[in-house]
Amino acid sequence: MRTIRRDGWTAADYDSEQILHQLGHRDAAARVTRARRPRPLRRAWRTLRARLHRPAATATPAAGIDWDAARAAADAVNRGDVDEADRIVQATADPRGTAFAAFRFVGVK
Repeated sequence: MRTIRRDGWTAADYDSEQILHQLGHRDAAARVTRARRPRPLRRAWRTLRARLHRPAATATPAAGIDWDAARAAADAVNRGDVDEADRIVQATADPRGTAFAAFRFVGVK
């Protein structure tokens, strides 16, 4: 019988060894050690797949936020005129970004 190094084993590894031993495996410690061994080919394959399916970057940068329009929209919301705030935000190059920027100024005196 050979000696198996158990460096870095966790409680789950010892439990797995006991279960495999109870199931009748002759060399349960070797099986657990083999299962803990790093698998460089699998890791490389996972990395390659992750890189292949990475979303492509946009070719043109997104339009900048119009901070003056965001402040004006926030002032309109503070006054209670939501329709005017929507009109102001929709007139910008980036309505979504401007609307989110307007949240910084809502309720601020």
